Amino acid sequence: MEKILIDGYNLLYKDGALKNLAERSLESARDQLLSMVAAWRSGETEIQIVFDGRSTDSQRRAATTPGIRVLFSRYPQTADEVILEVIEKERRRSSLTVVTSDEKDIGRVARSEGVRWVSSEKFIRRLRRVKGRPAAQSEKPLTTSPEEMAYWLQRFGAGEREKK
Repeated sequence: MEKILIDGYNLLYKDGALKNLAERSLESARDQLLSMVAAWRSGETEIQIVFDGRSTDSQRRAATTPGIRVLFSRYPQTADEVILEVIEKERRRSSLTVVTSDEKDIGRVARSEGVRWVSSEKFIRRLRRVKGRPAAQSEKPLTTSPEEMAYWLQRFGAGEREKK
């Protein structure tokens, strides 16, 4: 069985559409990334996505996708440190692929431990090639969430004009 270990934010910020979405709603961008990975995943592939920080309740619910496990580092630990721990604990390292553009730290260690390494840029291109992706995968959301609306109103000062 193939196992893929993904540096979540590293992958998310290598995609322009996800990066733009993250500027408005980081949670929405993570959800979108999880949906993309779920649509791409096939067969018995086991995927772990590691993010820095704590999860929200919605992240815990979204993490129930079969074959995909979402991990969050706990302060002061970073996602990179969690990834390195997973590599260290993995017995069948030849079946493990690490996805990150952090070639200096994680990529170097991964390759020295016999783990395959794929850059986030290359992996995001693989995700984008998935055919039949659900409509929610489009770059533009169908509706604007209340959080997004508040962001844009604040950004363009619409709320300030109404106060005067």
